[in-house]
Amino acid sequence: MKLLDASAIFNLFQGGKFSVIVAGATIPLARYEIGNILWKNHKIRNRISKEEAKESGIVMFELLDSMELIVPSSDSTMSLSLEEGLTFYDSSYLVAAFETGYELVTDDIKLHKIANLKASVRKSSDLK
Repeated sequence: MKLLDASAIFNLFQGGKFSVIVAGATIPLARYEIGNILWKNHKIRNRISKEEAKESGIVMFELLDSMELIVPSSDSTMSLSLEEGLTFYDSSYLVAAFETGYELVTDDIKLHKIANLKASVRKSSDLK
């Protein structure tokens, strides 16, 4: 099983790899990070229209609702965050992968680098 972070989910979505998304797991935070990615792509980067952000959100949130949700330990997440200098958000994905034994899929460069030393990790572009 694969645990997908928001960066991987978004990139898989853009690549039309919906079945890969729904076959994976994620954490509850992913919903809010995806919403923020859509907001940023509309408001800050002007890459998508308001309508595209809304329509993409509807589809992406439906996909998220089909995924297994993992709630990582807050204590372990805080410890890892402080130990590795990762944000609490990024640490939560890595802890969820540790706790479940799932392979982490992330396109976040810093998270991938640290995760690669501690767990099985891949990029979304590695998935078919």
